[in-house]
Amino acid sequence: MACCMLALFSSCQKQHKEETLSGRIDEIWQECESSVPEAEMRTETMKDFVLKSTEYVRQKYNLLNIRIRDKKNIVPSCPDSALKIMVYFEKRGNLVDKERAYYYMGSAYRDLKDYPRAVNFFLKAVESAEKCQSADTLIWQNALSQLSNLYMLQLNYEEELNAGLQVVELARQTGDKLGWHLIDVATAYNHLNDTTHCLQYCDQAYTVYQQEKFPPKYAGSYAYMLAIYSKYKHYEKVEELLQYLLKVPEHLRPNNYELCLAKYHENANRTDSAIIHYRICYDHISNMPGRYEASAGLQRCYLQKGDFREAALWGSRLYETNDSIIAQRAFEQTERAKDAFHYYRDKEKEQTIIQRDEHIIFIATVTCLVFLCVVLGLTAFYNFRRKKYMEEIIGKEQMLKSVKDEILRRQNQLKTKQNEIEQLGTQLNEAEQTIFTSKIQLENTMKDLEQRTMINRELTRIALMNNATTKAEDVIAYFRKVAAGKMTLNENAWVDLIAAVETLYPGFQERVQGRLKRQMREPLLHTIYLLKIGLKPVQITKVMNSKIQTVWNRVKRAEELCGDLLSV
Repeated sequence: MACCMLALFSSCQKQHKEETLSGRIDEIWQECESSVPEAEMRTETMKDFVLKSTEYVRQKYNLLNIRIRDKKNIVPSCPDSALKIMVYFEKRGNLVDKERAYYYMGSAYRDLKDYPRAVNFFLKAVESAEKCQSADTLIWQNALSQLSNLYMLQLNYEEELNAGLQVVELARQTGDKLGWHLIDVATAYNHLNDTTHCLQYCDQAYTVYQQEKFPPKYAGSYAYMLAIYSKYKHYEKVEELLQYLLKVPEHLRPNNYELCLAKYHENANRTDSAIIHYRICYDHISNMPGRYEASAGLQRCYLQKGDFREAALWGSRLYETNDSIIAQRAFEQTERAKDAFHYYRDKEKEQTIIQRDEHIIFIATVTCLVFLCVVLGLTAFYNFRRKKYMEEIIGKEQMLKSVKDEILRRQNQLKTKQNEIEQLGTQLNEAEQTIFTSKIQLENTMKDLEQRTMINRELTRIALMNNATTKAEDVIAYFRKVAAGKMTLNENAWVDLIAAVETLYPGFQERVQGRLKRQMREPLLHTIYLLKIGLKPVQITKVMNSKIQTVWNRVKRAEELCGDLLSV
């Protein structure tokens, strides 16, 4: 009796200790929002106590450490730590634990630039939060915010807007970073070219920040609003935002400060001031997308001034920056592939060990069962052997008789089949003669068809050349001027272009049509001819008056179909 009481007391004490540690972890989790250094110090002090506790507490503690590293912007080298925690909480955690584990799993893949997997786990975090009545609302809000940003990077602006609107709805409940999330929605509407809603959400964010007396920590949002309002001529708010931005100390200014200030001067037609700030942005900003925008802005400003030499220089840097972005993405993909290789290789080793142990247990069990079956089988065989032996002899005699009868029946069938084969041989000879005659007729028909095809090709080429109103070189020069913005495109210009290309490269149209199994759409055909005369995708965008993404898709399709035909 005393032993039972002692065991019960020890169990209660251990459970109380676990609940205490779990409660302290939850307190530190919330403290990360206000003071990361203080939370980190408290986390370190309870390390020894956690190591002696249960697996559940240890995993909560490990997740807290991942949260602190994420708050300190420490990029993980691989997702293994977050993955182990997520797997544990998927089996033994509650919905809040799963929500947090999924969120930091997505954060790890986001930092490793594996955006598809990051989106997947952020969506799982949102799903867990929606199912849980006592969800961690800030994690829920952050997961939706991360989804909005990732959809923007993937150019999926509709989903970016949907996620942003959900974040705003949560932020209105929590009161956390409402202005910041309103700006995210305004950005999404700006990407969708919806000016009305973009300005509407900018105004809501402006009102929120005005009520909060424009705290300096949201200076990045003020800079973005400055660029938007100056673009749409809302100068009364532009001047007020500019005053607040100028009051921000230089070391606290956001990364987009110079870029947005340059856009503000450009929209106000102060080209020289815009050039100064674009140059500062280009020289000091570290991320390639920012340098890309700065290069594009400098090219626009120098074109407006009429300084085409500088415009060309910054145009070339624009292309160099774009190449660097592409190269950086390739490097990130390579690094991600290497990390994934090491991760899955270690996972395969672990799986191999588990499978080997399971295989040994399986073999031992099967061996015992087989041995038992053999013993029982031998015993049964010994008891019934004599009786079965006589029954088998009688059965075999009856079977032998049946086999003899079957052999006689099969011989009769064989004779019948031989007669049928002789008749089929005669019919086959007649069919071969008919096929030979038809083959000769088909060859004659194919020769006649080839001659007619050659005549049609020549007539088509002559017709195209007759339809051309100008020389081939003049047509190509005309299209280059259209691409440069020096001339406008005439309706009959495409007919002249097709004729000019056929003149310079006879048979090009026929080879292009030969690559297709169905009728080609006119925009794609025009894109192929523009690539054939040496125009770049950016030039094609100006000629066809289309979006750059649409043109890139057409160029990619054209190179897939006719890549070897496009070399000049």
